[in-house]
Amino acid sequence: MQSVSNVLTKLNLATRQWHAHVDDAWLGLLRPDVTQGDYLAQLVRTYGLVAPFESACMYTRGVTKLLEYRQLLRAGLIAQDILALGIPPNRVSRIPTCPAVTMFRDVGEALGWLYVIERSTLLQEGVKRHLLDTLPHVAHACAYLSAYEGRVSDHWNAFGRMLDRAAAQLDIEDAILNSAEEAFAHTKQWLTTAASSRTTG
Repeated sequence: MQSVSNVLTKLNLATRQWHAHVDDAWLGLLRPDVTQGDYLAQLVRTYGLVAPFESACMYTRGVTKLLEYRQLLRAGLIAQDILALGIPPNRVSRIPTCPAVTMFRDVGEALGWLYVIERSTLLQEGVKRHLLDTLPHVAHACAYLSAYEGRVSDHWNAFGRMLDRAAAQLDIEDAILNSAEEAFAHTKQWLTTAASSRTTG
């Protein structure tokens, strides 16, 4: 998606070598033979990344003032979908989380991670359409994929404007760029590890 944001443009260029490693986890659901188990496994992997990210943001000074309210509620949407697919609450509470996400040093580090988290929103409408065509019985378990339905472009542009303002006002552009590279590396490792563990088995 074309961006008018200076920081987003730099992020897209600086991290492009990592995009496929993270996007493929969602794009893999576009197979014609995708199963409910495949979808559930991806939700579990994503929860393990998003839940600790949101918690870390809550404890990083200045981050919550920059974000949309719903940007810190998406782990709950994922948990809702996992429950809707039949996983009991006690198992949801035990889903492993990415150990690389604990506390952020500052706003710049948090926003670099946020870029990695936000990129999946660009894929979610397409993934949801395919799942509903292929697995219509999971329609009740698509709260996370529907978070920005019909307004992905507006959300992405607003995200870019926020990054530009934060980078200029706080002088943290380099910190955002460096953090995003680190976040992609950790995310790739997490997705690979979580995929092999199949915690919902």
